[in-house]
Amino acid sequence: MARPREFDADEALEKAMELFWDVGYDEASLSELLDAMAITKGSFYKAFQDKQSVYLAALDRYNDQVVSNTVAFLGDSSEGAGRDRILALFGRIADLAQKDGDRLGCFLCNALVDKAGGAEAEARLQAMTRRLENGFYRALQDDGVEGTEARGTARGVLTAYFGLRVLGRAGLSADMAADCIRQVERLLGRVH
Repeated sequence: MARPREFDADEALEKAMELFWDVGYDEASLSELLDAMAITKGSFYKAFQDKQSVYLAALDRYNDQVVSNTVAFLGDSSEGAGRDRILALFGRIADLAQKDGDRLGCFLCNALVDKAGGAEAEARLQAMTRRLENGFYRALQDDGVEGTEARGTARGVLTAYFGLRVLGRAGLSADMAADCIRQVERLLGRVH
């Protein structure tokens, strides 16, 4: 009879995601991963196959937890006009960076820059990026912005989103955060 798992796979995956988020795929050694996940090498290989499979699962987890919630918020018209939802998202990110000293930034941004984990990871990262872009696009559509104007503005907002998240990792100042949000307000004010 097979022995039951001696660890919580969900908790172990959360810890793995935190490690990858902090140091990246290449910098996360197997021993660091095992320590972070609080599991033995044998348990690791029984449950996860290899480091790349854990990384892919961590990306999926981030997609499910963070990207999905962000896209849902952007699409929730009960939260106000599309422009207001976009600005509220930027305000939350800036507040997090200021209050909590958010030095992790965004796992998606970090992973895009990291360029690790192979073609499967790249496909997941590109899909998450498109989901965020489409979330901004739908919020703009809710305000009556259509076609290429909405698509171009959504991409501009996505760029500012990634920039704000990267600056958060770098130790964003309150002035920088405010300037970034003002630029997004200007960008959103230009669409009709």
